[in-house]
Amino acid sequence: VLVKSWKAELLTALFLGAVGGYFVHTSLALPPPDEAGVPGAGTVPMLLGALIVAGAVILLVSALVKNREETLELGNWKPAFGLASLIIGALIFEPLGFLFSTFLFLTAGFVVLGEADWRRAAPAAALCASALWLLFTKLLGVGLPYGLIGEILFR
Repeated sequence: VLVKSWKAELLTALFLGAVGGYFVHTSLALPPPDEAGVPGAGTVPMLLGALIVAGAVILLVSALVKNREETLELGNWKPAFGLASLIIGALIFEPLGFLFSTFLFLTAGFVVLGEADWRRAAPAAALCASALWLLFTKLLGVGLPYGLIGEILFR
């Protein structure tokens, strides 16, 4: 499928603007900080959302001003797979837990996007997920969900 590049940029800008706006809107519903001058729970999502919206506005203006006539060929499925795996990863994060969902996400990415053999991808994903678990839980003190593994091990 061929599409004019300015149309693709316009649609991308609108999508990113909606995502950034959602981040900003959702961050406003988070509780305020306990002390004045201390960042609260919504500070980082609001800043990220604002940056995404700013980038979307720049892309939107660029698409409308330049109005390029070159075309892009759509049909590469790997970006769609990457987006779908992010969405699925977010959906399974709580029920399956950090370790299992991260392992699945990384294995799929290594195999599909990186074109690695699954026999090498699975151990690498397990090592990466375990290292991230240790980093976040032990070094940074972040509580991550156990999910399915917690149900099996701690029942």
